[in-house]
Amino acid sequence: PYADAPGNCGSALFSTEHFAAIAVEADRLGLQIFVHACGDGAVRRTLDGYAHARRVNGQRDSRHRVEHIEVIHPDDMARFARLGVIASMQPLHAPLTRHSAEVWPARAGQARWPLSFAWQTLRQAGAHLALGSDWPVVTMNPLAGFHAALNREPWRDDDPVQRQTLAQTIAGYTHDAAYAEFQEHEKGQLRTGMLADMVLLSEDIFATPVADIARVHPLLTICHGRIVFAE
Repeated sequence: PYADAPGNCGSALFSTEHFAAIAVEADRLGLQIFVHACGDGAVRRTLDGYAHARRVNGQRDSRHRVEHIEVIHPDDMARFARLGVIASMQPLHAPLTRHSAEVWPARAGQARWPLSFAWQTLRQAGAHLALGSDWPVVTMNPLAGFHAALNREPWRDDDPVQRQTLAQTIAGYTHDAAYAEFQEHEKGQLRTGMLADMVLLSEDIFATPVADIARVHPLLTICHGRIVFAE
């Protein structure tokens, strides 16, 4: 339940049984399932549905996804890797500093703070983490997402550090995001035979202080080998 509203767990769109049945049928048809799940209860129900579909239909490389995962129960961390489920998360959704986190901690409660927007903890548990924007909720500008991923503060001194390294952030927006849509052999890396999609930035982001990453901007964008933007 919400920490500031005991007994209130929100309203489920689907019953446990109904969602499990939907997951089984979609999985049987070979579809990749995307579910928006923010709270720990919703995340668990989604993972339960995916696990049920696997038991009924057998194991395959389904790469079903859970979108957002704003808070998660510790017992569900390892299930992402075990079930091959993608953790699709949005750096700009998380409060950047402890001073901008007033509403969320009040709703989630202090016990849930360490595993709120748990990017790094999910990675350490073996999950494939795809990063994005959820536009139009926030800007689609990936460099704004980079800034959030690289500069996020723990809400308390003893909370896990969930911020990402630059290498993890780049992978989350490129190769790992391509993997999340079965496109890792076509895009997400600069390699022979893959799509010629690339961007030339205003400075070397590996030499830019992470606090200043938001000042970086594109000078040139190439899509399918064709220049589509030039400053």
